[in-house]
Amino acid sequence: MTRRKGCGCFSLIIIILIIALLVGIGIKNKDKILAFFYPTEYESIISEYCDQYGVDKWLVFALIKAESGFDADAVSAAGAYGLMQLMPDTAQWLIDRGEFAMEATAALENPRENLQLGIYYLSVLFENYQDEQGYTDPAIVIAAYNAGMGSVSEWLNDGTWDGSLSNVSDIPYPETERHVKSVLRNYQTYTRLYAELSD
Repeated sequence: MTRRKGCGCFSLIIIILIIALLVGIGIKNKDKILAFFYPTEYESIISEYCDQYGVDKWLVFALIKAESGFDADAVSAAGAYGLMQLMPDTAQWLIDRGEFAMEATAALENPRENLQLGIYYLSVLFENYQDEQGYTDPAIVIAAYNAGMGSVSEWLNDGTWDGSLSNVSDIPYPETERHVKSVLRNYQTYTRLYAELSD
């Protein structure tokens, strides 16, 4: 089946045009319009931990939108919990690695602790996949967040995938491919809407 390319960009353009039109004709509650399509709930907590761990907060918002839709009580069929959709084993590994004073089961259900662990996890992934120039492609990070570091490292090492968004169709897990595209499309939209249209 042939896939349509560029539909994500088309959707982004439509949303931007709608918001720009509404703002242009005098609607004053632009923030409410933005929040409806692309929420920024928990912004103070997310900003706090993004500053602490050096992660772009717009990427975190993009990930949460795709992972849980900002539902702090979300539980996936696979058993992932909360805003950042963390698995219990992953949460325990992060707690041990970061030497956090929290208990995994409670942390998964607590929005603040769930966010701290998820953002910390992103920082670990960014560090783990840095190239020689110190750059990490966000596509690799999101893929590893979804499929696990073991799988992504294997794909990179055996040449299955080069880690770039342009070749994301080489990811052997269709779910992970879709997830990477979804999160990075959200990321692009969050960045454009809040960094450009809100000025």
